[in-house]
Amino acid sequence: MNYSTEEQSICIPIPASFRDTALKFAQEQPNKSKAKQVYLNTLAVQVVNSYLQMLDIPTTIKASYSWDSWGRIFADVADLVLTGIGHLECRYIRTGDLVCYIPPEVWSNRFGYVVVEINQTCEEAKIRGFLQQVTATEINLEQLQPLEAFIEYYHQFSGVGLRQWLEGIYTNQWQSMEELNSQRSTQLAFRSPKIRGFEVDTPEKVLQIIEQLYPYNIWEEKLLIEFLGKISEVRNNNFQASLPTDQNLGLFDVIVHLLQTTEDEEIRWTLAEILWVIEPKHPVIRGRRIMDLGMQLAGNPIALMVAILPKIDKTFAILLRVYPMGNQPYLPPGLKLSGLYENGQPFLEVQSRQQRDDYIQLKFCAEVGEKFQVQVSINDVIIRETFFI
Repeated sequence: MNYSTEEQSICIPIPASFRDTALKFAQEQPNKSKAKQVYLNTLAVQVVNSYLQMLDIPTTIKASYSWDSWGRIFADVADLVLTGIGHLECRYIRTGDLVCYIPPEVWSNRFGYVVVEINQTCEEAKIRGFLQQVTATEINLEQLQPLEAFIEYYHQFSGVGLRQWLEGIYTNQWQSMEELNSQRSTQLAFRSPKIRGFEVDTPEKVLQIIEQLYPYNIWEEKLLIEFLGKISEVRNNNFQASLPTDQNLGLFDVIVHLLQTTEDEEIRWTLAEILWVIEPKHPVIRGRRIMDLGMQLAGNPIALMVAILPKIDKTFAILLRVYPMGNQPYLPPGLKLSGLYENGQPFLEVQSRQQRDDYIQLKFCAEVGEKFQVQVSINDVIIRETFFI
């Protein structure tokens, strides 16, 4: 349905504080034309942000490209991060304009596009409408859909946008493992971390694990053969190694290379687990968060961990894991972890056993645009979370 009735636009006053911020950003620009662009882009982003706050739609404006000084200088961006969803582009027009310019650089990696009309005094704005996608540099205002369409579209994707985690953008309830363990009342019931039976407290032990994953007879890259064949050249305990090549690469670099190129999912997650232990803040594995489910499961203190890793084929590897919390070293028997399609039907399930599981997990792959649910249940008590890629 086309939307061209200006009277249905949402009018929002532009306070002086918005203009002050826009002026500050504009003064950083190299010429008048760029300064005007940044000024109006910044107003448009703040207007949309104000409107979404009235709707209780969470945003993270400081994580937006438009709030990055280099991003403003080198690109024509007016995005606003919808927390856990993605980047919403907020494009301005001036009063009387019949078309809106959309630069090609923002045609992708956007949740949608909102058009904001800014009057000549920059004291009032109107949110004119919404589009999910654009494929042309100019859109006619008659193409816009009403804001109700945006709200409906937003709620279709309400949940957790996992690709946002790869950019370091998280909703408040999802914490890092370190943040969770810093809270004494909610610590995970971890024993000493071991991977394939090894403590990963020295580079040599990490290399032993890698040797298990990649026996010498299947190595194809000379660099990695030499790396594994010269463990004695690992020099110190901060996991850095000097390789017998023209480049000096660290142990981290080798692990990351293997993690990003392997086609074996078990190897992929084992390598990720190594990085989680020896360098938990490494940017390659920052798409891992955990949520304390508290005592919601029939009095059982449980935490849900979700991790995402990008793959070479542009799909994403997903890991779900449930841990016991606090003084409980094991999961209660019969606890079920399920991956569900959008219609609620399970595609993977695992259940804790009587043999004292200290965690249970599921692994699968997903594509951009896919949506799924994670369910943790015991007896008749169920908790569900919705995710999308």
